[in-house]
Amino acid sequence: MEKKIRLGVFGAGRGAYLAAIAANAGFELVALCDVSELMCQHAKRKLGAAGDHITCYSDYDKFLEHDFDAVLIANYATQHAPAAIKALKAGKHVMSECMAFFTMGEALELVEAVEQSDRVYYFAENYPYSVRNLEMTRRFRSGEMGKFIYGEAEYVHPTDARERAELTSGPDHWRAWLPITYYCTHSMGPVMRITGCRPVRVNGFVVPHDFDDHALRGGNIKLDDTMSILMCQMDNGALVKIMPCAKLRDHGNRCRICGNQGVMEWTQADDRLLRVRRMKYDRAPEEPEHVFYAPQFPAGYQDAGKAGHGGGDYFTCRYFASAIRGECAPDIDVYQAVDMTSIGILGYKSALEHGTPQEVVDFRDKVAREKFRGDDWNPDPARPCKNKPFPSVLGKIEIPPEEMAKFRELRAEYEKSLEND
Repeated sequence: MEKKIRLGVFGAGRGAYLAAIAANAGFELVALCDVSELMCQHAKRKLGAAGDHITCYSDYDKFLEHDFDAVLIANYATQHAPAAIKALKAGKHVMSECMAFFTMGEALELVEAVEQSDRVYYFAENYPYSVRNLEMTRRFRSGEMGKFIYGEAEYVHPTDARERAELTSGPDHWRAWLPITYYCTHSMGPVMRITGCRPVRVNGFVVPHDFDDHALRGGNIKLDDTMSILMCQMDNGALVKIMPCAKLRDHGNRCRICGNQGVMEWTQADDRLLRVRRMKYDRAPEEPEHVFYAPQFPAGYQDAGKAGHGGGDYFTCRYFASAIRGECAPDIDVYQAVDMTSIGILGYKSALEHGTPQEVVDFRDKVAREKFRGDDWNPDPARPCKNKPFPSVLGKIEIPPEEMAKFRELRAEYEKSLEND
């Protein structure tokens, strides 16, 4: 029987949920850290008997002194890189939730920390591992689609006032002000893993904050915009259209991959089915032009579908464990994490410059990446920097007092429910 990998989790909300899945991959949760004692205690109760043996911390440095092998970074999305760097320096293996970093300067610091460490860094972007994206990866890598020409991927996630009160602690919370381009890895991640290509240039375009949207009222503290498009040129010349975390009247994600011998896609209309089309001049006469089918997980992985994000959470934990045991290299390494994450930051900079293209530097190149050393350009209202952008292309958005009051009411209801759960 393989020895359990002792796990510490930073971020008691999402992190505790992932820890339960990680247990099936050979991890044993021994320590939990969160700035909120309420969240820690709630997580321990949800874990049942297993929670009785977990040590809780509110101080991250003290947490890293605990005797465990690996840490799952699931704190605020804008604070992942500093936590990952500290963990690597403390001798811990790291699995980081998305985003990988918040500034381009942090990207350089993170890459150097990984390069200087003998520990595993694995980026837990889970959308590439849905059953449909895994099947598209298999088919594309078989060669039947030919050369990658064009791709589309989108992640649509609107929220109402009550959902925002559950996800967001206040106007200082990252979900209240993160620019609409930043949360982009759920879209770019699948395209990169399916095709093996990386972005080299990005143009960003943004639809501004919609003051007429009634769903944003009754407790709205959002300071960002409605939706965005990132047009990316890939290293093989292909184009990819990315829609990160749009607040459209829809919910879910989709992906389309076009090769010079065929096309594959799945949509929100029926996300069970994958559509594959090959024209008559790209297939044998007896082969059908259109194929619609529901993909299945690979043999031996049928239980993946029980995990969140379409099975993606199952695979991130599995791949992390395998990398720690030396069975394989990290499936999504730090350089891929930089490529997936940086288009959101650079894409917002492009949008503020009316779509001006921005180069996506390959951080494997130690000379090229040096341009970002010390680059702290960021939209966090509480974090100063030179030439500071607002979270919206419209500039500063004020929160009306009545919206703030309603939000606090909804948030108090949510926190009370945690105490009673």
